[in-house]
Amino acid sequence: MASVREARNAERRFCFEVITPQYKRVYQAPSEEDMNSWISSINNALQSAVEGRASRPLSFAPSPTGEGSFRRDIGSVLTGKSPHHSTPHHAASTGGHHGSHSSSTHVTNMNRRITVGARPTYIRTSSNSFEENPSKLLQVIRNADPSNSSCADCGSSLKSEWVSINLGIVLCIECSGIHRSLGTHISKVRSLTLDTVSFSTDIVELILQIGNRVSNVVWEAKLEPSRKLSASASRDQRLRYITTKYVDREFVDRHSPSLPLHSTPDENLLASIKRNDIRGALFALALSADPNVIDRSRNNHAVFLALAAADPARPSSPATPKAAATAAKIVAFPMAELLVQNGAEIPSSLPTFPLSPSASLYVEQKSGRSKEGSADTLGALPNISKSEQLAADKARKKDSKPQKRISASARLARAGPLDRQ
Repeated sequence: MASVREARNAERRFCFEVITPQYKRVYQAPSEEDMNSWISSINNALQSAVEGRASRPLSFAPSPTGEGSFRRDIGSVLTGKSPHHSTPHHAASTGGHHGSHSSSTHVTNMNRRITVGARPTYIRTSSNSFEENPSKLLQVIRNADPSNSSCADCGSSLKSEWVSINLGIVLCIECSGIHRSLGTHISKVRSLTLDTVSFSTDIVELILQIGNRVSNVVWEAKLEPSRKLSASASRDQRLRYITTKYVDREFVDRHSPSLPLHSTPDENLLASIKRNDIRGALFALALSADPNVIDRSRNNHAVFLALAAADPARPSSPATPKAAATAAKIVAFPMAELLVQNGAEIPSSLPTFPLSPSASLYVEQKSGRSKEGSADTLGALPNISKSEQLAADKARKKDSKPQKRISASARLARAGPLDRQ
């Protein structure tokens, strides 16, 4: 039987662990509230699966291609009670090998695509070839820039199959572990071969436009060659170097002649957004610019400015969300994604200027305000109050109490004379 609980002795915050007879895995949520919601939701799904009650499944986003897609209830995943898939024992014994049984292939894919910190995200594209061919995403990013074939920090080309989606860089497996230990507010690590469902069109374009070369122009501008981290460095050396680079920002040149510089980092960020200059925006964020900065000239949020700069609205753009979703074309918004991944929150109120259909759809899906159900949108986790949880536990205990059985003769003895007639 599987169980879920808050992670014990975890180095990172907001971690919870899922324990089954076959494995134990640790996941990291972005906040304590999200962590508690995940724990409550998984526990409810497990309880429903054990008792055999029908419950609303919590499903991961299926492959947008439609063919070969599947939805799995969390309780079924952890208990192995789904009639359409192999048991956990069979999945564990065949994991990593291509068997002829389709169900074991599904279970293996499910397990290998969900790693620490990975969460399904929306995808606006009509198809996702990376889902069916995970190695293609790695190759696309490497082909975009030769520097992406090695680690941005130590230069190692061994197992450089990880990325930081908010920094837009490729990492080796050793440095990715250090990045993950710093927390998601510093670096959000994903695997290019395992977490294919975590890469939206915007994130992929963000990595392609930044990459290791552009990133190091900003983050290592003042780095002396003798201080560069080597591929043979120890874990302690990696920790010191990466902390100095991204947390202390010691190597960032605050007066770089090759990058635009305004009086404040916030003004530098706004100017770069309006020019759709992602390199300048990265430089401003490295200078601690606020990703939620407001343009005072028209009182608009930075994310809205980024959307308008990437895809300006036409006068005839549809105003309703439904019409916008229908007319939206595939447009990537790497600048807006850079802001969001680095802490920007999309405002609830719309900007003073119209947004294009694609930009409107981006806002709806990112903020979770889409009214229409979508296969590639993950809804918010349920908020379960303590009183509701206690009431549910009490009702469950009451239902599980054994009822005292009374024989027919005892019932007849208890019945009155009139009842016997």
